Amino acid sequence: MNTSSKCSRSDFFKGAGVIAGASVVAGSSVQAAEENAGKPAVALRKLGKTGLKVPVVSLGTGPGQEVNVMKFAIAQGMNFIHTSVGYKKGQSIQNVAEAIKGQRDKVVLGLKITWEPDDDQAMDKALETLGVDSADVAFFNIHEADQVRDPKYRRGAERWKKMGKFKHIGLTTHKETAECLKAGLDEGFYDVIMPSYTLSMEEEFLPIFERAEKAGLGIILMKTHKNLTGSEFEVTPHYLATTGITTINRGVSSFADIKKMIEASKAPLDKQAGIRLRASAQVAMSGHCRMCGECETACPQGFQVADVVRCSDYYLEHAEYVETAYDTYRGLARTPRTDLCGDCNLCERACRNGVPVAHHIRRAETVLA
Repeated sequence: MNTSSKCSRSDFFKGAGVIAGASVVAGSSVQAAEENAGKPAVALRKLGKTGLKVPVVSLGTGPGQEVNVMKFAIAQGMNFIHTSVGYKKGQSIQNVAEAIKGQRDKVVLGLKITWEPDDDQAMDKALETLGVDSADVAFFNIHEADQVRDPKYRRGAERWKKMGKFKHIGLTTHKETAECLKAGLDEGFYDVIMPSYTLSMEEEFLPIFERAEKAGLGIILMKTHKNLTGSEFEVTPHYLATTGITTINRGVSSFADIKKMIEASKAPLDKQAGIRLRASAQVAMSGHCRMCGECETACPQGFQVADVVRCSDYYLEHAEYVETAYDTYRGLARTPRTDLCGDCNLCERACRNGVPVAHHIRRAETVLA
């Protein structure tokens, strides 16, 4: 049971939002915390039944993640790093390898599996690039609930674990997220889940997080700053006070932001701020894609509609992800186009968030193709 403070469904519907905040390592500054009897500058939590202790704020490795920034973060106690061979065209995983060289024993390493669960060559190449024999947690990257249920993933996980490629298995997802998580919990062999999540999704996801916690799974949040109004650091205590959450994982490109993340993780919980942040999150998400996948379910041609919307969002709203937008869009196998879709607007009509899907399709077709 995660002993940190939590936000349960009852608290949510009462408007309380969260229970009292968890205690963290004391210290007036990052440096002071480091010098305090050798304690890390950031608090640690147990990653579910894995038994691994990870910091409450941790490192993703998207665009802009540099070696020296990662080394600095590790020195502050931010010892969980999640990476993938696909980030920044393979440069990110090479940067991670350089950052952890000579200090593998200090790091909890997460590796996203973007290849088939029987592709030993791809697995070995990723580990070789990292300069390690194994990962601590490997994450299947799946975005369709039906795929989560495919028995090949369980077989692959069990086989690779026996081969010593990783110690624990996780599931990461940012499309059909809620349904993928439910399917993963049903499968029963995952140790960790890592969903894309914001406060605007709280009502739907709290029951899933409660179920995951009861099953002993660690929960890592990603993409938590998407479409937030105000400071992304202000919301940190509210994520950390949510049921079952172990750590918030995000890419950070500067020393200053590392310090801000750590200080935000120590901030006291402000109930009134929580109410305001939740209200603003709901407003901010209006018209923005939640990657629920309902547009794709409605599409009679089976196009990857949500992925196109995501690429369009990357291009327009996230300057550091423009290159990712191009690469991802051009790698899609089933791309909707205006000449193929005609007057059909079933995808847009299916969207509960009022996303102008057709506009995103036209934009992507114009600037990303």
